[in-house]
Amino acid sequence: MIAIVDQRMPKDAQSRLFELGFSVISLPPFSRLAAPVASHPDMLMLPLGDRLFVYKEYYEAHASLLDTIAKSAGRKLYAVDKVVSEQYPEDIGLNLFTVGKHLIGRTDKAPREVLDYAEERGYTLHLVKQGYAKCSTVVLGDSAVVTADPSILAAVTTMGIDSLSISAGGVSLPGYEYGFIGGACGAVDNRIFFCGSLASHPEGGAIADFCRGHGFEIISLSNLPLFDMGSIFFL
Repeated sequence: MIAIVDQRMPKDAQSRLFELGFSVISLPPFSRLAAPVASHPDMLMLPLGDRLFVYKEYYEAHASLLDTIAKSAGRKLYAVDKVVSEQYPEDIGLNLFTVGKHLIGRTDKAPREVLDYAEERGYTLHLVKQGYAKCSTVVLGDSAVVTADPSILAAVTTMGIDSLSISAGGVSLPGYEYGFIGGACGAVDNRIFFCGSLASHPEGGAIADFCRGHGFEIISLSNLPLFDMGSIFFL
């Protein structure tokens, strides 16, 4: 299995993922995005069903790498023809997440190709106010989420998804006041991996208890304070 990470993820964290059995692939930046998030996986791609959606212009610049990722993950790569800029909301087209058969985010800004595919595959679309939906949300399989965002909390509550509401902050992201908890982790096979130490978060204990309560083992990839690396995608 491969772990897709920001190229600026500290080497000790990447090494830890490698030691745990993952092939680590780091993403180069996309010049259309703001520098602090230009290499963030959750800003650059969207795994959905058997497809991996990326921006056409980003694909044209890094075709070989992205083809390798899609092939290794056993997914069909689909490059969407959408204008991207660092100005919100033109930077959030692929920043959505799924819980079961629910696709959640600023679906009004998602590429038409993504929405068509989701509807064909039976996903229910949920429009929320938070544009950085994937960044904002820890997804624990099909049953639970952790987020500080009220609009996401309201949406998952209507779906019957268990949720933990936390306060904003507690995650670093150079260039911004703070980062997002979802961008500081990634989950696979009942394990959740945090970029930095979850213990450094003001509500780390509550987050840990909630994750464990849903059957997830917690692995902190380094002793650094928790930092937003744009999620870890395990494919």
